[in-house]
Amino acid sequence: MKKHLLATLAAVFLSAQTASAENLSVAATEWPPFYGSELPDNGFMTEIVIEAFNRAGHTSDVAFLPWKRAFEGTRDGKYDALFTMWYREEREEFFLFSDPLPSNELVLLVRAGEDSTFEGYDKLKGKTIGVVRGYAAPPGFEEAKLKVSEARDDEENLRKLLRGRIDMALTDRIVAQHIINTKMEGDAESFGWMEPPVHVDVQYMVVPKAIDNSEELMESFNASLAAMTEDGTLKKIMGKHGF
Repeated sequence: MKKHLLATLAAVFLSAQTASAENLSVAATEWPPFYGSELPDNGFMTEIVIEAFNRAGHTSDVAFLPWKRAFEGTRDGKYDALFTMWYREEREEFFLFSDPLPSNELVLLVRAGEDSTFEGYDKLKGKTIGVVRGYAAPPGFEEAKLKVSEARDDEENLRKLLRGRIDMALTDRIVAQHIINTKMEGDAESFGWMEPPVHVDVQYMVVPKAIDNSEELMESFNASLAAMTEDGTLKKIMGKHGF
């Protein structure tokens, strides 16, 4: 009974939001298999975000950009929204965070045959860790003051690892596996994972506080997301993409 009431309230709320419908400019980056310009329907996360905005009466134009441009452009109000972002306290100054979207499992990728047990950052002293420029670090990572090497994206990091230019790469498990399966299949046996994961991070859609209707836009998105979860649309979209 309670679930049906929530769904009804969400539908009423969404109907009211339609009166202020607009065409949204939404920023994203290339991060297969979650989202990307060359994926079917631009990836399952893109499909979820667009459907949520559609239910609120908005159309969406998604721009796939390098992370730094997507982040800064959205922060400054050039884009109405960005997906996805990890929550960090300092980012609350600029962004409103949505209700949770599917999570990321952050792991350290190593070369096959090397130590595969993660026992804390203090055990990684002296190692060079590949990170993606502009990505937020997991809790405790920066405080550990480890040696890092920046790359423009995860694929570059995996290739640097393969060539021995770094000792390990900090990456999302699903993203790394997708890159290996689609672009480095012949080298699949050259990689291994450190276990357990370094961190599990929830992904969010964000709206910049710099735009006038930021709170209204976020409320309508969250109401749509709740309705999609309730009626099974979220699960159906993920299943269609193999997740």
